[in-house]
Amino acid sequence: MPTPIIEKVLNEGAEIYCERRGNGPILLMIHGAMEDAGYYSSAAEILANKFTAVSYDRRCNSRSSGDRSVDMTVAQQARDAASIIKAMGNGKAIVVGRSGGAIIGLELAATMPEIIDFLIIYEAPVIEMLPEGDVETWRSFVRNIYIKSQHEGSLSAQTEFMASLINVPDSPLPTYLNNRISGNVDFFFKHEFKVFFEYLPNIESIRKNNVHLITATGRDSDDAYYVQATGALASKLGCENVEFPGHHDISLWMPKEFATAIHKVLKQRGYG
Repeated sequence: MPTPIIEKVLNEGAEIYCERRGNGPILLMIHGAMEDAGYYSSAAEILANKFTAVSYDRRCNSRSSGDRSVDMTVAQQARDAASIIKAMGNGKAIVVGRSGGAIIGLELAATMPEIIDFLIIYEAPVIEMLPEGDVETWRSFVRNIYIKSQHEGSLSAQTEFMASLINVPDSPLPTYLNNRISGNVDFFFKHEFKVFFEYLPNIESIRKNNVHLITATGRDSDDAYYVQATGALASKLGCENVEFPGHHDISLWMPKEFATAIHKVLKQRGYG
Protein backbone atom coordinates (compact mmCIF):
# COMPACT_ATOMS: atom_id res chain seq x y z
CA MET A 1 0.00 0.00 0.00
CA PRO A 2 1.56 3.37 -1.00
CA THR A 3 2.56 5.61 1.86
CA PRO A 4 0.09 8.48 2.42
CA ILE A 5 1.22 12.05 2.86
CA ILE A 6 1.14 12.79 6.58
CA GLU A 7 0.13 16.25 7.71
CA LYS A 8 -0.53 17.78 11.13
CA VAL A 9 -3.26 20.40 11.50
CA LEU A 10 -3.25 22.61 14.59
CA ASN A 11 -6.63 23.64 15.99
CA GLU A 12 -7.75 24.84 19.42
CA GLY A 13 -4.82 23.41 21.33
CA ALA A 14 -4.64 20.05 19.55
CA GLU A 15 -2.40 18.67 16.82
CA ILE A 16 -4.59 16.61 14.49
CA TYR A 17 -2.92 13.75 12.62
CA CYS A 18 -4.07 13.56 8.97
CA GLU A 19 -3.42 11.24 6.03
CA ARG A 20 -3.83 12.53 2.48
CA ARG A 21 -3.94 10.43 -0.68
CA GLY A 22 -4.52 11.24 -4.34
CA ASN A 23 -5.64 14.36 -6.17
CA GLY A 24 -8.93 15.94 -7.08
CA PRO A 25 -11.79 17.21 -4.95
CA ILE A 26 -11.24 16.91 -1.20
CA LEU A 27 -13.10 13.95 0.32
CA LEU A 28 -12.89 14.00 4.12
CA MET A 29 -13.71 10.79 6.00
CA ILE A 30 -14.56 11.07 9.71
CA HIS A 31 -14.20 7.97 11.88
CA GLY A 32 -16.38 6.82 14.73
CA ALA A 33 -15.79 5.67 18.29
CA MET A 34 -12.59 3.90 19.42
CA GLU A 35 -11.15 4.17 15.90
CA ASP A 36 -8.71 6.27 13.91
CA ALA A 37 -7.71 7.04 10.31
CA GLY A 38 -6.71 3.40 9.86
CA TYR A 39 -10.36 2.40 9.54
CA TYR A 40 -10.34 4.19 6.18
CA SER A 41 -6.82 3.42 4.87
CA SER A 42 -7.74 0.74 2.31
CA ALA A 43 -10.87 2.54 1.12
CA ALA A 44 -8.89 5.77 0.83
CA GLU A 45 -6.38 4.08 -1.48
CA ILE A 46 -9.24 3.23 -3.84
CA LEU A 47 -10.99 6.60 -3.55
CA ALA A 48 -7.69 8.38 -4.25
CA ASN A 49 -8.04 7.56 -7.94
CA LYS A 50 -10.76 10.23 -8.18
CA PHE A 51 -10.42 12.36 -5.06
CA THR A 52 -7.98 13.75 -2.56
CA ALA A 53 -8.96 11.28 0.14
CA VAL A 54 -8.28 12.64 3.63
CA SER A 55 -8.68 10.70 6.87
CA TYR A 56 -7.57 11.67 10.33
CA ASP A 57 -7.38 10.67 13.97
CA ARG A 58 -9.96 12.67 15.87
CA ARG A 59 -8.82 14.85 18.77
CA CYS A 60 -7.59 12.75 21.73
CA ASN A 61 -7.57 9.57 19.63
CA SER A 62 -4.46 7.60 18.56
CA ARG A 63 -1.87 9.95 17.03
CA SER A 64 -3.75 13.22 17.62
CA SER A 65 -3.27 15.23 20.78
CA GLY A 66 -5.74 17.12 22.98
CA ASP A 67 -6.81 17.36 26.58
CA ARG A 68 -7.82 13.82 27.54
CA SER A 69 -9.12 14.95 30.93
CA VAL A 70 -12.20 16.76 29.59
CA ASP A 71 -15.34 15.64 27.79
CA MET A 72 -15.44 15.80 24.03
CA THR A 73 -17.93 18.21 22.45
CA VAL A 74 -19.47 17.60 19.05
CA ALA A 75 -19.12 21.31 18.27
CA GLN A 76 -15.36 21.20 18.79
CA GLN A 77 -15.09 18.01 16.73
CA ALA A 78 -16.89 19.82 13.91
CA ARG A 79 -14.49 22.76 14.19
CA ASP A 80 -11.57 20.33 13.99
CA ALA A 81 -13.01 18.82 10.79
CA ALA A 82 -13.52 22.30 9.36
CA SER A 83 -9.92 23.23 10.14
CA ILE A 84 -8.71 20.17 8.24
CA ILE A 85 -10.86 21.00 5.23
CA LYS A 86 -9.51 24.54 5.18
CA ALA A 87 -5.93 23.33 5.51
CA MET A 88 -6.22 20.75 2.72
CA GLY A 89 -7.73 22.78 -0.11
CA ASN A 90 -10.07 25.55 -1.12
CA GLY A 91 -12.20 25.45 2.02
CA LYS A 92 -14.86 23.00 0.80
CA ALA A 93 -15.06 19.22 0.79
CA ILE A 94 -17.18 16.18 0.23
CA VAL A 95 -17.64 14.75 3.73
CA VAL A 96 -18.27 11.12 4.66
CA GLY A 97 -19.13 10.46 8.30
CA ARG A 98 -19.63 6.96 9.64
CA SER A 99 -21.19 6.17 13.04
CA GLY A 100 -19.93 8.81 15.50
CA GLY A 101 -18.29 10.51 12.52
CA ALA A 102 -21.76 10.84 10.99
CA ILE A 103 -22.84 12.82 14.05
CA ILE A 104 -19.93 15.20 13.51
CA GLY A 105 -21.01 15.49 9.87
CA LEU A 106 -24.50 16.49 10.98
CA GLU A 107 -23.05 19.18 13.24
CA LEU A 108 -21.03 20.53 10.30
CA ALA A 109 -24.20 20.63 8.20
CA ALA A 110 -26.03 22.56 10.92
CA THR A 111 -23.29 25.06 11.77
CA MET A 112 -20.81 25.30 8.86
CA PRO A 113 -22.67 24.39 5.66
CA GLU A 114 -20.38 26.59 3.56
CA ILE A 115 -17.55 24.04 3.81
CA ILE A 116 -19.62 21.07 2.55
CA ASP A 117 -19.94 20.21 -1.13
CA PHE A 118 -21.80 16.99 -0.39
CA LEU A 119 -22.40 14.96 2.77
CA ILE A 120 -22.83 11.21 3.24
CA ILE A 121 -24.18 10.21 6.66
CA TYR A 122 -23.63 6.49 7.24
CA GLU A 123 -25.51 4.80 10.10
CA ALA A 124 -25.64 7.73 12.50
CA PRO A 125 -26.50 6.43 16.02
CA VAL A 126 -28.79 9.39 16.75
CA ILE A 127 -31.01 7.55 19.22
CA GLU A 128 -32.79 10.78 20.16
CA MET A 129 -34.47 10.60 16.73
CA LEU A 130 -36.19 7.30 17.60
CA PRO A 131 -39.90 7.07 18.55
CA GLU A 132 -40.66 7.66 22.22
CA GLY A 133 -40.81 4.04 23.35
CA ASP A 134 -37.66 3.05 21.49
CA VAL A 135 -35.66 6.06 22.58
CA GLU A 136 -36.24 5.18 26.24
CA THR A 137 -34.97 1.66 25.60
CA TRP A 138 -31.74 2.93 24.09
CA ARG A 139 -31.28 5.68 26.66
CA SER A 140 -31.40 2.93 29.26
CA PHE A 141 -28.87 0.93 27.27
CA VAL A 142 -26.50 3.91 27.23
CA ARG A 143 -26.92 4.50 30.97
CA ASN A 144 -26.21 0.86 31.76
CA ILE A 145 -23.13 0.71 29.56
CA TYR A 146 -21.79 3.90 31.13
CA ILE A 147 -22.35 2.56 34.64
CA LYS A 148 -20.60 -0.68 33.65
CA SER A 149 -17.63 1.30 32.35
CA GLN A 150 -17.35 3.09 35.70
CA HIS A 151 -17.67 -0.01 37.90
CA GLU A 152 -16.20 -2.79 35.77
CA GLY A 153 -13.87 -0.90 33.45
CA SER A 154 -13.85 0.20 29.85
CA LEU A 155 -13.00 -3.20 28.36
CA SER A 156 -16.05 -4.78 29.98
CA ALA A 157 -18.22 -1.93 28.69
CA GLN A 158 -16.69 -2.28 25.24
CA THR A 159 -17.61 -5.96 25.05
CA GLU A 160 -21.26 -5.26 25.84
CA PHE A 161 -21.39 -2.22 23.56
CA MET A 162 -19.90 -4.06 20.59
CA ALA A 163 -22.48 -6.83 21.02
CA SER A 164 -25.14 -4.31 19.96
CA LEU A 165 -23.58 -4.05 16.48
CA ILE A 166 -25.35 -6.41 14.10
CA ASN A 167 -23.32 -8.71 11.79
CA VAL A 168 -20.03 -6.94 12.43
CA PRO A 169 -17.19 -9.50 12.28
CA ASP A 170 -15.66 -10.48 15.60
CA SER A 171 -12.33 -11.22 13.91
CA PRO A 172 -9.25 -9.75 15.59
CA LEU A 173 -8.08 -6.40 14.26
CA PRO A 174 -4.67 -6.22 12.60
CA THR A 175 -2.10 -6.06 15.41
CA TYR A 176 -0.70 -2.66 14.40
CA LEU A 177 -4.20 -1.14 14.38
CA ASN A 178 -5.33 -2.80 17.59
CA ASN A 179 -2.22 -1.60 19.43
CA ARG A 180 -2.76 1.95 18.22
CA ILE A 181 -6.45 2.28 19.07
CA SER A 182 -6.37 0.42 22.37
CA GLY A 183 -5.85 3.70 24.21
CA ASN A 184 -8.95 5.17 22.59
CA VAL A 185 -11.32 2.80 24.43
CA ASP A 186 -10.91 4.34 27.87
CA PHE A 187 -11.21 7.89 26.53
CA PHE A 188 -14.37 6.95 24.63
CA PHE A 189 -16.26 5.61 27.62
CA LYS A 190 -15.06 8.36 29.95
CA HIS A 191 -15.42 11.37 27.66
CA GLU A 192 -17.19 10.61 24.34
CA PHE A 193 -19.80 7.89 24.88
CA LYS A 194 -22.59 9.87 26.52
CA VAL A 195 -21.89 12.97 24.41
CA PHE A 196 -22.42 11.10 21.15
CA PHE A 197 -25.58 9.32 22.29
CA GLU A 198 -27.15 12.45 23.76
CA TYR A 199 -26.68 14.37 20.51
CA LEU A 200 -29.82 15.69 18.82
CA PRO A 201 -29.29 17.05 15.30
CA ASN A 202 -30.61 20.52 14.54
CA ILE A 203 -32.92 19.41 11.75
CA GLU A 204 -34.33 22.90 11.14
CA SER A 205 -30.86 24.39 10.62
CA ILE A 206 -29.70 21.58 8.34
CA ARG A 207 -32.80 21.91 6.17
CA LYS A 208 -32.53 25.72 6.11
CA ASN A 209 -28.85 25.48 5.12
CA ASN A 210 -29.76 23.47 2.01
CA VAL A 211 -26.84 21.08 2.46
CA HIS A 212 -26.62 18.50 -0.32
CA LEU A 213 -26.69 15.19 1.53
CA ILE A 214 -27.88 11.63 1.72
CA THR A 215 -28.08 9.13 4.53
CA ALA A 216 -26.97 5.52 4.07
CA THR A 217 -27.41 2.22 5.89
CA GLY A 218 -25.82 -1.20 5.44
CA ARG A 219 -27.72 -4.09 3.90
CA ASP A 220 -26.44 -6.47 6.58
CA SER A 221 -27.22 -4.16 9.49
CA ASP A 222 -30.84 -5.35 9.48
CA ASP A 223 -32.99 -3.39 11.96
CA ALA A 224 -30.19 -2.26 14.28
CA TYR A 225 -30.97 0.79 16.39
CA TYR A 226 -28.59 2.91 14.30
CA VAL A 227 -30.43 1.84 11.12
CA GLN A 228 -33.76 2.81 12.64
CA ALA A 229 -32.29 6.10 13.87
CA THR A 230 -30.83 6.88 10.45
CA GLY A 231 -34.17 6.14 8.81
CA ALA A 232 -35.91 8.52 11.21
CA LEU A 233 -33.23 11.11 10.49
CA ALA A 234 -33.70 10.80 6.72
CA SER A 235 -37.45 11.19 7.14
CA LYS A 236 -37.04 14.37 9.19
CA LEU A 237 -34.46 15.81 6.79
CA GLY A 238 -36.50 14.85 3.72
CA CYS A 239 -33.44 13.29 2.08
CA GLU A 240 -32.78 10.01 0.28
CA ASN A 241 -31.55 7.01 2.28
CA VAL A 242 -29.26 4.80 0.19
CA GLU A 243 -28.49 1.13 0.86
CA PHE A 244 -24.81 0.23 1.03
CA PRO A 245 -23.53 -3.35 1.09
CA GLY A 246 -22.26 -4.67 4.39
CA HIS A 247 -22.58 -3.67 8.02
CA HIS A 248 -21.70 -0.92 10.50
CA ASP A 249 -17.91 -1.34 10.15
CA ILE A 250 -17.93 -1.64 6.36
CA SER A 251 -15.06 0.81 5.87
CA LEU A 252 -12.62 -1.47 7.70
CA TRP A 253 -13.80 -4.96 6.75
CA MET A 254 -15.21 -4.26 3.26
CA PRO A 255 -13.15 -1.31 1.96
CA LYS A 256 -13.63 -2.09 -1.74
CA GLU A 257 -17.41 -2.29 -1.36
CA PHE A 258 -17.43 0.87 0.75
CA ALA A 259 -15.35 2.82 -1.77
CA THR A 260 -17.45 1.53 -4.69
CA ALA A 261 -20.67 2.61 -2.96
CA ILE A 262 -19.27 6.09 -2.33
CA HIS A 263 -18.05 6.35 -5.93
CA LYS A 264 -21.51 5.37 -7.17
CA VAL A 265 -23.34 7.88 -4.98
CA LEU A 266 -21.02 10.73 -5.92
CA LYS A 267 -20.93 9.92 -9.65
CA GLN A 268 -24.73 9.92 -9.77
CA ARG A 269 -24.64 13.42 -8.34
CA GLY A 270 -21.93 14.79 -10.62
CA TYR A 271 -18.88 14.34 -8.40
CA GLY A 272 -15.94 12.39 -9.80
